Amino acid sequence: MSGNVDWPGRGPTWLGVPALVLALVGVLGLAEFSSRERLGRELLNSGVRTTATSVQVDVVPGKSSPFIDDVQVEFLTPEGRRIQAVLDNEEDDRQGMPEGVHPPAPGTRYALPLQLAYRSIDPSVVLAVVDAEEWTADKATPRIYIGLIAGGGSLVLVAMVLLTVGARRRGLAWWQWYAEAPGRHRL
Repeated sequence: MSGNVDWPGRGPTWLGVPALVLALVGVLGLAEFSSRERLGRELLNSGVRTTATSVQVDVVPGKSSPFIDDVQVEFLTPEGRRIQAVLDNEEDDRQGMPEGVHPPAPGTRYALPLQLAYRSIDPSVVLAVVDAEEWTADKATPRIYIGLIAGGGSLVLVAMVLLTVGARRRGLAWWQWYAEAPGRHRL
């Protein structure tokens, strides 16, 4: 096979495919962020607040250094039910903690006394109040995802225009199969 393959449209395709991936990453990231923000806002506005009676962090090995994988909390409801749940955490708060499951170091993000907010109808849906406040106050992250969507979408449109112009230059008429009578298609 020859090293000089003449494939018209190769340039716009090399632009369009990564741009499409970029736009999709933006869409998925914005959807995930919106879900987190909605949950944080819901729990701050209508959730039941309490203080954790026990907190355990699961520190696991990472590529460069250990990180917190799970934050396991235990708390009491006003009715006296003991609830054990895992927090949805995003913050990297290891501060030199060793690997394994153990209580967080004093003065760290998840150290006692840890304020929690949970759904009254489903106490297993619980967030640390500090996380919920950060998620609802974050205005930079959605801008980044919207920028990825806009930039990726714009580059996809540019690639489509370049592909269309190249196809017309090569004599490939658009909608030719639709304009001709059945059975007269050129392949």
